Amino acid sequence: MRFLSLGPLACLLACSGPPAPDAALCQDVISRLCLARTCAGVNEALALGNNDCQPTLLQRSGCGEEAFAFSEPSRERVLDCRLSLVKRSTDPGKAPTCEEVGTVVRDCPDVIDFLGGSQP
Repeated sequence: MRFLSLGPLACLLACSGPPAPDAALCQDVISRLCLARTCAGVNEALALGNNDCQPTLLQRSGCGEEAFAFSEPSRERVLDCRLSLVKRSTDPGKAPTCEEVGTVVRDCPDVIDFLGGSQP
């Protein structure tokens, strides 16, 4: 019985720790969007053309650099937009659904512009 009452506490403590660096957060968003590149509108929204998704977005955004730090959009804004991409799964190798990516494209134009190489 004690084990059952400690289970939620153990899960909570296992998920605690320092926040991921901005570069890692940005790279995670890019990775998830690139996994869903075949969804309608993603290529166009990110202005990828025939370019490789991850290397192009990492270079444009600057978040391939270890010292990368968010300014505009803010870290909090990117975290809010990322929620749709991890709704179904936090597994970094599992692509979000096209609906989830569509939500980010529609509701987070500032983040999409940032990743597309424009500064909001």
